[in-house]
Amino acid sequence: MRKLVDILGVKIDRIDKEFACQSILNFINEEKKEGQNQRLIVTPNSEMIVRAKENQQLARILNEADLSTADGAGVVLAARLLAKPVPERVAGFDLMYAVLKAIANTTNSCYFLGGKPGIVDQAVIRLQEELLGLRICGFHHGYLDQEVEEQIIREINVLKPDLLLVGMGVPLQEKFLDRNLAKLKVKAAMTVGGSFDVLAGEVQRAPYWMQRIGLEWFYRLLQEPSRFGRMLALPKFMLLVFRELIRK
Repeated sequence: MRKLVDILGVKIDRIDKEFACQSILNFINEEKKEGQNQRLIVTPNSEMIVRAKENQQLARILNEADLSTADGAGVVLAARLLAKPVPERVAGFDLMYAVLKAIANTTNSCYFLGGKPGIVDQAVIRLQEELLGLRICGFHHGYLDQEVEEQIIREINVLKPDLLLVGMGVPLQEKFLDRNLAKLKVKAAMTVGGSFDVLAGEVQRAPYWMQRIGLEWFYRLLQEPSRFGRMLALPKFMLLVFRELIRK
């Protein structure tokens, strides 16, 4: 039975990274039962939850996921304020990397879909240098028209990866999986946002001490000032959380 906290209408699993990683490994190694859907893993942060508050389709997709982890200090704080704390922040990048490290040198395979042309290629090259034995059976950038999308679906169904990683940004990646996951011959799919940019070395993550105190968003803003408009979702998120607390 999942232990969940509802944050502004989005359900978050109250688990740590180790439990989340093991859950995904179980998803991709379990025998699929008749009628069982492919597993979906999402990692909502404050910005995503604010978007979901205004976008019913996104909210539905997030809430239908089989695993939903708290990616962001704001989400962790909100859960604590709602008296249903999560054990720790489970960043999407960290969870993705932990799973990939765990399936290296196994028979499990993965497919990378997303990022700009050339970025995902570089991400795959660097990752295979870091994680020897990782089986990446295919990859493609995330700029798809309907024809290319159909080609990618056919390719994935031929390759049959155990895990599909989709990094197209919110809400494109969620909508892609909402309309296609049931057609895909994969065991699990995970939305990973801009993780391929980090893997490719195009974007640097904040130093660990900044991650620990919840300032990774500020480091990202210093690297990409164009994200300022998106960062306004953070104070809006906390305002909505406090309003919900007052209402209750």
